Amino acid sequence: MRVLVLTGGLGAGKSTASEFLRERGATIVDLDDVARHALGPDSSLLPMLAEEFGPEVLSEDGSLDRAALARFAFESPASAARLNALTHPVVAREVGPALADLRLLATQPRMVVLEVPLLAEAPVFAELADEVLAISAPVEVRIRRAVAKGMDEDDVRRRIAAQATDAEREALADIVISNDDGIEAFLGKLDAFWEQRFDGGGAPR
Repeated sequence: MRVLVLTGGLGAGKSTASEFLRERGATIVDLDDVARHALGPDSSLLPMLAEEFGPEVLSEDGSLDRAALARFAFESPASAARLNALTHPVVAREVGPALADLRLLATQPRMVVLEVPLLAEAPVFAELADEVLAISAPVEVRIRRAVAKGMDEDDVRRRIAAQATDAEREALADIVISNDDGIEAFLGKLDAFWEQRFDGGGAPR
């Protein structure tokens, strides 16, 4: 079983890369989904988030108001760092044992992909992987893509400003794929990446 961390900033093309790998048999673990589970109604993190960012991040029933948390957390790089410091250790404790369990199976997945948007902010996840793939694209291209999907431009710019830079993500990567020349070119690069790591029978090289 090969574990790949897939990272990239907002609008870089992680979802496209993730779907490409899924179609070729990879098992995808989206750490945003793990985080949502870790921040469920009974999570011990909820009171800590309310203390850190204010009671407005909780709904009337005590559950997490994700939109409110996003507004506060992406207000600045410093506030994003405070959120990451609270949530990332909890998510890592969920993922590490799950990967260990998969390695015990007689029939293991060929590849497990950990989709980690904020790898530079949480480099611990790189330690769980055999290699790291970073998807990059110019900031203005990323902004246009996110806005085309319905996001507010000011919100997109605020989120990108609160995230690590491509250079910081690439410093942790074993391979970088640029997604700045159209979808066909991007898919071609992903295909070449896959072929480099798997032979015709699907075994890791």
